[in-house]
Amino acid sequence: MTGIRFMDEIAAPRRSTVHPSALRPSRRQSTESEIPLSEYVVAMAVDVPQLELYTHVSKDLQLWIERIKGIYKEAEDEALKMTPELFQEFVLADEEGQNELLHQLKLIKVNKHAQAKSEWYDWKMQWVEQLYEKADQGFRDLEADAKVLENIIRQTQEVVPALNEEYENLLRELEQEQADVAELENCDQDYLNELKTTIQEQSVALDAFRADVDEGKAKLDRLQEKLEEIEAQKLETTNAIQVAERQVQVQKNSTHAEVFRLKDELEALQNLHMLQVTKVLPELFEFRYASSYDVSVPCENFCPVIKEVSITRVQSAKLKYKDAFPALSLLILKTASALVAKFNGDLSVRQIVERLGDYWSACSQLLTQLKLVAIKYPVAITHGEDDGSGFTATVTVMLPSKKAKALISFIFDTRTFSSWPISIQSMQCDVKVAYGPIQRDTLQEAILGRLREATVADNYGCLLDACTVALDCYA
Repeated sequence: MTGIRFMDEIAAPRRSTVHPSALRPSRRQSTESEIPLSEYVVAMAVDVPQLELYTHVSKDLQLWIERIKGIYKEAEDEALKMTPELFQEFVLADEEGQNELLHQLKLIKVNKHAQAKSEWYDWKMQWVEQLYEKADQGFRDLEADAKVLENIIRQTQEVVPALNEEYENLLRELEQEQADVAELENCDQDYLNELKTTIQEQSVALDAFRADVDEGKAKLDRLQEKLEEIEAQKLETTNAIQVAERQVQVQKNSTHAEVFRLKDELEALQNLHMLQVTKVLPELFEFRYASSYDVSVPCENFCPVIKEVSITRVQSAKLKYKDAFPALSLLILKTASALVAKFNGDLSVRQIVERLGDYWSACSQLLTQLKLVAIKYPVAITHGEDDGSGFTATVTVMLPSKKAKALISFIFDTRTFSSWPISIQSMQCDVKVAYGPIQRDTLQEAILGRLREATVADNYGCLLDACTVALDCYA
């Protein structure tokens, strides 16, 4: 009905291709001339890869044909058991519907044949590219061999004159020795035999001396080995003595009082740096900073996993200390977590502790500045929805002499308050006049002037001084 045939039933036209090797005469016909080396190289670089690829592809196609035959047989069995819906539709349809179904099936057939042909062309193109790559590799190998042969030939040409000269010298020595032999043959044979006997006796004596020398060398080697063994034993004994002396020294000095003294020194150092290490394991490092923040650093064999670092606020600290700026405390905690997330993956635990310590030290100094301002003036803390944008501290000041009110805003971005007071010169401020006959620019210039005078070493109460200087402008 459909006119579809499988690929193994299609009689595809084949090209008459003959490999160049088939056109050459056989080995029996080419006995007069040997096969050149270039043809061997071409065969190894081109023909052998083609043969290997053809063998692999033929085996794969045979397996594929066997698998397709099994699928086709199963489809035939299923079709005998249950008529496919397509055939039912074709039987039930009228003549026009049957023509349309035949037309669609022919289109599908053409499409599948075109797809199969396209895939065949793609595969053949990849095969040809692979062959080109192997041929190029073979050509590059030939070029490399040619360069190596050039070097060998050049070296040989350099050595040949010296070898010729040595050959001539050897010929002259041979002639001289032949002359000496002829002279010896003409001499007295009895005297020569006597000399030979003397030489044999001397050779025997030399052999005995050589045997004595070899025996002496063997004795020397044995003594040398024994000396090395004694040196190794001496080294082991020395190490054992040193270990024993260290153990004795530890037993003498590591008393109960020494342990308590070292413990007191450790507590003093932790109090000085406001850092308390709570857990040290190969997979976890935990510490507490200023009794306010708990930091947990997951590790892999003491190497920190930056993405899994967690920072939390100590619950007891919220009840023990009054938080003057709750919104700012929450922002400081979130910013600390964000700063840890930005660290590079090759940081050590020590570097993480140092950077968090510097950050919290800067935040502590900045909170001290804001608390000094809050003692005299109302302070409001505001920050945007983005935690990385920083915060703004707005100070409300009254000028009774002018019956005026001004709002002084100190703007702290993340870089400014995380590196305070090093970044004090980069801090920005803004002034808004709520009411009254006062000039905004005058107040802002006075505030900026006082902030520019502050330094890293001398900055205590600079924000409070800036507000006071602004009020003095209209005193």
